[in-house]
Amino acid sequence: MPVLRKDDIHISDHYVAVQTDSPMKVVSSAVHNPGFGFYTHLMNRSVPYTYDERKPQVELQRFLKSEGFPIDNTVAMMTAVYARYATIREFTYEGIHLVIMITAGLGNAVDITRAFHRQEQYHAGTINTWVLINGRLSDEALFQAMISTTEAKVKALMDEGITDPTTGTQATGTSTDSLLIASTEEGDYHQYAGPITMLGKVIGHGVYETMREAIQKYKKDKEENPI
Repeated sequence: MPVLRKDDIHISDHYVAVQTDSPMKVVSSAVHNPGFGFYTHLMNRSVPYTYDERKPQVELQRFLKSEGFPIDNTVAMMTAVYARYATIREFTYEGIHLVIMITAGLGNAVDITRAFHRQEQYHAGTINTWVLINGRLSDEALFQAMISTTEAKVKALMDEGITDPTTGTQATGTSTDSLLIASTEEGDYHQYAGPITMLGKVIGHGVYETMREAIQKYKKDKEENPI
């Protein structure tokens, strides 16, 4: 049985979070505890679009403490997308089991190949992605999973017709995207996670489907609640 399921991810008013009994092997670009390590708690926190904290790492630590999350054992990122709009899906194929969580905010979509045309300050709107894998992964597989996830994200943005409002060209993400890959370190071992592997194929399919659903939620919200 998978160690981690979709129902293990909890959504509150101000964040999406998950906790595991045993440490997960994590690599991420999160605000709090980025990089590589072993952690039992993950958080994707929602902040106002007007959030302009000059020391977000310090402010986020205060928030984690106030919510009872262990500072040294939590990886946390932030977004202006409401936590209730988080898209969470499970994918299982040939013994591979993934849980994917995405919050998609596209207000500052950007074409990275034209990014030098832009001059802007930090915005809280972003695409935050978790790919949680029931299995044991090599370091190499974790980083390959980041590549596979990013490629699937870009394809979803293309197929949803998301453009950079500054250049009018195809968007590849936002200017502040954050990504996290985690493995439960229980179950089958995976040395690789590129598109030639079954794990990479499931990641690519799962991220693409989840990303498109998250983008569609964003579009629907903007249609119903125009600024």
